[in-house]
Amino acid sequence: MAMPPRRYSAPEPSGARLVDPPVVPGPGVGSIEALVDNNRLIRAALDVRIGDMRLWELVAATRREVLMVAAEYTGHYRHVDRPADVADWIARPIIMGGHQPELFHPGVWLKNAAIDAYTRQVGGTALNLVVDTDRCGRATAAVPVGTPESAHTEEVPFDSFTVEAAWEERPVIDAECFTSFGDRACRLLAPLVPRPILRPWWPLVVERAKASHRLGLGIAQARHMLEERFGMETLELPVSEMMRLPTVMVFVGWLLAHARQLHAAYNESLADYRRARRVRGQGRPMPDLAVRHDSAGEWIEVPWWMWSREDPRRRRVFANTSTPGILALSDMETLRIELPIGLDTSPSKWVDALSRMEEHAIRLRPRAIVTTLVSRLLVADVFVHGIGGAAYDTITDDVVRRLVGSDPPRHAVVSGTLRLPLAAAFPTLETDDPAAALLAARATLRDLRYHPERHLEPHASQPESVREQLAAKHRWIETHPTVTLARRRCQEIRAINERLAARLEGERLAAEAGMTGCAAAAKARTVLRSREVPWCFFPENEVKSFLLLENGAGPA
Repeated sequence: MAMPPRRYSAPEPSGARLVDPPVVPGPGVGSIEALVDNNRLIRAALDVRIGDMRLWELVAATRREVLMVAAEYTGHYRHVDRPADVADWIARPIIMGGHQPELFHPGVWLKNAAIDAYTRQVGGTALNLVVDTDRCGRATAAVPVGTPESAHTEEVPFDSFTVEAAWEERPVIDAECFTSFGDRACRLLAPLVPRPILRPWWPLVVERAKASHRLGLGIAQARHMLEERFGMETLELPVSEMMRLPTVMVFVGWLLAHARQLHAAYNESLADYRRARRVRGQGRPMPDLAVRHDSAGEWIEVPWWMWSREDPRRRRVFANTSTPGILALSDMETLRIELPIGLDTSPSKWVDALSRMEEHAIRLRPRAIVTTLVSRLLVADVFVHGIGGAAYDTITDDVVRRLVGSDPPRHAVVSGTLRLPLAAAFPTLETDDPAAALLAARATLRDLRYHPERHLEPHASQPESVREQLAAKHRWIETHPTVTLARRRCQEIRAINERLAARLEGERLAAEAGMTGCAAAAKARTVLRSREVPWCFFPENEVKSFLLLENGAGPA
């Protein structure tokens, strides 16, 4: 029976980290060494044939390809030490993580530091996947501006808007906008953070984007070069490059050959996830794979994306298995392709067919669940997730169990919280609680409406008319609300409250003004204390100290 997944939440204090298992193990907790050993035993026990190979044979071949290509890719822009003994290199533990090539927050960046620190513990290789197959929906960054009384974010573009496409297809559109982003964002940020790492770092992004001809790779490579300066020794590889490897194509072909089983496993796992977590709505955490029909018969959705160079919009992929030995794939719009993929066809044909798709600039790219499934089964000894990925990958775990009948290797979870260092500029930001003051102001307004007598002058100073109204209200409150009296009782009490409240107009206006101010301050505090601020908006020493887990001064 599968172990119930642990629930994770982001740590609240600035500088706090969630690292499971810890880099430096303590009493009563797990260790990365134990997780590596356990995962190797789990994978060795998976009795699965992928085409004409056992899983362990495909794993060895894939690890070799991935390491060689990752070293070559990384070596184009930073120094890489390749071990002389390739067989030993492949046999060492591989710790993997991955994220989109965007301006993410420090808690996401902590995963890169963790795979480096884990690798130092086990003497292996750290590999970060650049998820360039994900959608580049916007080219802006939210810059916080303002004070604790009134703060908001301003969206600052770093490129012009264009049709939504995957990062791997996204070049820089507006070179002037891209080049000037660092200066524009820093000017807005200056009152809060005078010397963010963004200013000296962004020219490197511009340089790498020109060299790679891709916006996302420019950001990722420049960030990776900064990691080298921090002492992190990792390799990187875009997911788009990993999906072009022949060994990975063999596994993709095997999955597509089992399209119906994969479709069913995916939807059944989603249903179990929703039941276990009492999730309402069929679109959460992601939609079910659909079924469509046309003149060719039934089309079942599979968890990939498809697009062409001419039309780079990512579209859903549907498979038709009605012809033996042939798998038809379509976006149900403009693209349709027939591949010699089936349980009885040779893996070499799978690779040839998928390679021809690439040559014709038709992209077949995995969704997140398939990306981590490939990474965890074929490459990584341990895959490091953030909190969101860890939650969703319980679905991946269940999909694997339904496909192969065994548990997949387990993953690690890393996240953290770092907030902008604003104590010098705003000393009371951490201690003030405008949200509590807002609740108090709302309670006061409610009290003025329903219990105005609590806010009137002392009883002896009240006019006779007020004392009479209070006595009448008390009598109505004491009156039992019978069927015939209930409505009148409510109306009389309400009318008396309104007359009494009219004497407290000044107090009401003051409470409303206070509530408005508290609401603005609560919103401003949320903006200024957000953990979602991009890492490059921080001073270098702050973010570097946060990242150093084992290879520096930071605590583990």
